[in-house]
Amino acid sequence: MSRIRLIDVAEHAGVSRATASLVLRDSPLVADATRERVRKSMRVLGYVYDRSAAALRNSRSGVVGLVAPALSHPYLTQFVTGAQRVLQSEGVLVLAGVTHDDPGQQLRLITALAERRIDGVVVIPANGSAPEDVVVGAMPIVQLVRRVSGTDSDFVAADNSSGGCQAANHLLRHGARRIDFVGGLPHFSSYAPRLGGVNQALAEADRPAALQHPCEPARAAARRAAAQAITDGADALVCYSDEIAFGALEAAEALGKQIPEDLLVAAFDDVAEARYSSPSLSSVASSGELAGSEAARLLMRRLADPQAAPEQILVPTTLVARASCGCASSSSSESD
Repeated sequence: MSRIRLIDVAEHAGVSRATASLVLRDSPLVADATRERVRKSMRVLGYVYDRSAAALRNSRSGVVGLVAPALSHPYLTQFVTGAQRVLQSEGVLVLAGVTHDDPGQQLRLITALAERRIDGVVVIPANGSAPEDVVVGAMPIVQLVRRVSGTDSDFVAADNSSGGCQAANHLLRHGARRIDFVGGLPHFSSYAPRLGGVNQALAEADRPAALQHPCEPARAAARRAAAQAITDGADALVCYSDEIAFGALEAAEALGKQIPEDLLVAAFDDVAEARYSSPSLSSVASSGELAGSEAARLLMRRLADPQAAPEQILVPTTLVARASCGCASSSSSESD
């Protein structure tokens, strides 16, 4: 894909190259209507201002970006660590940036990286991202953990469908009669595969599909959603994430439900707190470091062969069974 030039923007907007250049410099000499028309053309064409124009256009900078909602969160740190290890072993300089799960901040950050002509980006997209929030010009990207609908790039994530199937099957073996799915929002990229895995297990057991109780990924919202599921008659919950499950445990306690005697609970992510919650939480685990490493390798392959078809890699998942599903307090693992 050829890089969009300023002259292309000018022609698209119906102005001279000099006028387009003035817009880039935010000159007061350009009328507001013209300025907006040029900026719209930049967005439509995917134009990125080249701050390294003195460099050869086909050169490699030896620098890549690593963009994530947070770098201090223990769960996300695994992915970042895995990606950094591979990239640094390739002699690549890594520039890391934090979006605070804000699509607008993410766009500003990725655009700033593209303007400096780095080679590519590994990004854990912010929730609610649109394609234009992650795809800037022709710069190669690899999406990690989350995939933005409408994009066609390399992608690495956990095998969430398998994880959901494992969780539901395990709860069924422990006597669950009605399994509900609690938490997350349908537009989250992991929502459909996690729910789909649960429903696959239920269908194979001739059970009805799980009732859904979507909510924001916050503990207070999780308490409300889980309380609704419990009062509606669910005796088992598969929660979108461990954070949702911790809210569900609190809701069960408030309703006087004993776990696992009255309610079975399983979730996703296997964060450290899952081992120490009361009761300990059964959770679907995958290797974040492996996922990060695979994303970095995909980016290096993409840089070597820009025309290759996009790849998707799903990292294996394993259910770590603990007390919340009726297993002994010491952890045990199972996978498909």
